[in-house]
Amino acid sequence: MGLLSGSGDADRAEELCELARTDPDAAAAEADELRELLTSGDTDTRTAAADGLSHLAASHPDAVEPAIDRLLTRLEDGDASSRRRAADALVALADADPSAFGAWVETTTPYIEDDDPYVRATVANVLALVAADRPSNVTAAVEDLWTALVDPGDWDVRTFATGALADIAVRHPEEVVPAVEQTVSNAREPVPALQVAAVDLLAAVGAERPGVVDEEVDAVLASVAQDAPPAQRAAALLAIGRLGRAVPGGVPTALDTVVPALAADEGEVRRAAAAAYVTVVEKHPDVLPTDEGTRQRLWWLADEVDLPIEAVLDRLS
Repeated sequence: MGLLSGSGDADRAEELCELARTDPDAAAAEADELRELLTSGDTDTRTAAADGLSHLAASHPDAVEPAIDRLLTRLEDGDASSRRRAADALVALADADPSAFGAWVETTTPYIEDDDPYVRATVANVLALVAADRPSNVTAAVEDLWTALVDPGDWDVRTFATGALADIAVRHPEEVVPAVEQTVSNAREPVPALQVAAVDLLAAVGAERPGVVDEEVDAVLASVAQDAPPAQRAAALLAIGRLGRAVPGGVPTALDTVVPALAADEGEVRRAAAAAYVTVVEKHPDVLPTDEGTRQRLWWLADEVDLPIEAVLDRLS
């Protein structure tokens, strides 16, 4: 079919969008038409087509993948709704099949500096999903992700960029070392998702490159583990466990938070503290206290967590 435009195309795009919501199997057979409707001169048509591809991506990513180039072009659309629905389709595809972006990372990455914060956050999310699946595919975007850590207008951009870098750090820690200083700053921000992502990044890169673990890293992990809301405290304790196992001398203040947290009111904090304790003591049995009170707290937690607490306590006897 040829290039489409006009109200009839808008009606058809809406029809296909609704079909994608209600019967994605049937809509998958019409994916080529949705792809062509993305190039319509009518904004409502483009918006509905992008929305339809977004709904289709979860169950039929193979039908949406050929539209990546046109969806990326739509990120420059002058209409905000069309632009943002295209962004939604890209992140839905990345969530369903991150490998689809293997050849598109360099084309996608520049949009992490787009003027629209929705687009910036969505592209950062795409990169995070790709990094979680295959970190090597995102190393070309590392410098742009460093820049996104200081995004002035949207916390989600910083959060997704941090998550992407944390996954890259597992395989390519040397690429992430320059991000540590800004990650420490972000870990101090009282933004729940950002704090969780930041302490995870510090643990990921610090476990592989112990030289980056300094007094500032120690201090910020200790602060989050003691003073933040429960979810962030739990994340910080898990990070402390990873770093305490890799470089116990680098996080002495943070390690001091582990045993008190075994008696926290919140179950998720207690469980994270137990995980941190076991992670560290399995390798460094003399780093954390092994007094009777601590041992009793661990016994109480043995039924709450899937950890070798009993085996660790037997070794410490």
